[in-house]
Amino acid sequence: MAYCTNRDLKDIYPSIDEFDTKTAIYGWTTLNSHSGSAVYQANNVGLCTVLFVNGKDLSAFKVTEGNTDSTANTAEAIDISETAIDVSDGSVFSYCDIIQIGSEKMIVSNISSNTITVKRGLLGTTPSTHNSGIDIYIRHSWSNYGEWLHDTDADTILYFDTTSFSPNDALTESGDDWSSIRTRYIDNAGKYLDSRLDGRLPREQFKDQDGNYDYIIVRTTALLACSFLIRASQPTSEISDALFEESEKNILSLNEGSTKLSWQVTGDSAKGVIREVSVSGSIRIVDTRGEYHDIYDRIGVKITTAGALGTAVYSVWRKDADNLGAERMNNGESSDYSDIVNGQYQALASGVDIRFAGDTADTATINDKWEIEFFGKNESVLDTGMPYSIRMSRR
Repeated sequence: MAYCTNRDLKDIYPSIDEFDTKTAIYGWTTLNSHSGSAVYQANNVGLCTVLFVNGKDLSAFKVTEGNTDSTANTAEAIDISETAIDVSDGSVFSYCDIIQIGSEKMIVSNISSNTITVKRGLLGTTPSTHNSGIDIYIRHSWSNYGEWLHDTDADTILYFDTTSFSPNDALTESGDDWSSIRTRYIDNAGKYLDSRLDGRLPREQFKDQDGNYDYIIVRTTALLACSFLIRASQPTSEISDALFEESEKNILSLNEGSTKLSWQVTGDSAKGVIREVSVSGSIRIVDTRGEYHDIYDRIGVKITTAGALGTAVYSVWRKDADNLGAERMNNGESSDYSDIVNGQYQALASGVDIRFAGDTADTATINDKWEIEFFGKNESVLDTGMPYSIRMSRR
C-alpha cells in the first residue's frame, strides 16, 4: 500500500530531491563524427534508465536497437581486421549507422559508393570473419541530437550530439527515473511499516471516513521513505538517523495503543461526534446527552425554517436500508421528524438528545447542516490482547 505521496516526502524533508541516486559519467570518447555530428561512447556506466545532461532529463530521447534489414548484403568475404567493406548497395546506409553482420555490430564511419568504412566489434561484440552475400541489418540510424542508447550487456552508453559539444565538459549522469525511485522507496517504506506494526491492527481501517490515511500513518511512512532515500546515498547521515528514530517512536506508540487512529472508537462515541457540514447562521448544536442504543449511523440535522430560538425549526434524518442519515439528508429525502429550536435538550434519536445555543440576537439560517456520528453503546469490543480494548466498526 502507498500510504504517502511525494508531497508528503517534501513536507518531511524539502530537499529530498537531492538524493536521487544519480551517478556521474566520465571518460567519454568520440566513437565517430561526420559533418558536425558525432556519436560519443562511455563505458562502465552501471544502471541507467535515464540519462541526464546538465540536469536535463533525456528520457524522451532514449532509443533502442532495432533489427531492420537494410536490403543490402556483403559483396565480398570479410576478414576480422577489414574495415572497408564492399556491399551490394551503399545508398541504404547513413553516417554513424549502427549495423550488424552476423553477430558482430559495427558503426559506419564513411560511405563511398558501394563501399562502407566501419569500426568493428561495437558494443561488446567480437570482430569475426563474414562470407559474401550475408544480410546486413541496421540496428539504429541517428536522427535527433540528444538521442542515446544504453546497452546493458556491454555496460555502454552511446550519445548523439554535435561535434562542438563534448560530454566530458558537461555534467552527464546516469540513473533511475526519479519518479520511479520515489515510488519504489514509498512502497518499501509501506511494507516496512506493515511488517513492524502489531499484526492485530487492521490495515484496512487505516483510512478515515473520507478515504484518507490517518496522518500518523502517512507521516511515519514518509519518515521511513526519506530516511531510506538519504541513507542510500549517505549511510552515516545524522539526518537519516533522526528521521528513522521518529518513525520508530511512532511505530512503538501505535503498537502500544497510545496513538488513536480514526477507526478506533472512543469511550464517549455513543454520545456522538458533532460535525458542521455547512453552517452560516450563529445558532449551533453545542452538546449531546444520553447514549446511542442503535448501531452505527451518521445522523443528519438541518435547519428547515430560519429564525431565532423559539422560531427556527430543525429536522432530523436517520438511516434507512440504503443510506445513512446524513446521506439521506444530502440526497434530499424527507426527514424523520422536525421540532422548534428552543435551546433546551431536545430529542434526536435512540436515547440521545441535542442542544442548540446562541445569544439573544442570534439566528439560525435555513439549510444549516450538521452530521452527528454515533457508534452504538453495545457495539462489539475487539480484544486486541494489548493492555487496552477498543470499540470498532467498519465505515
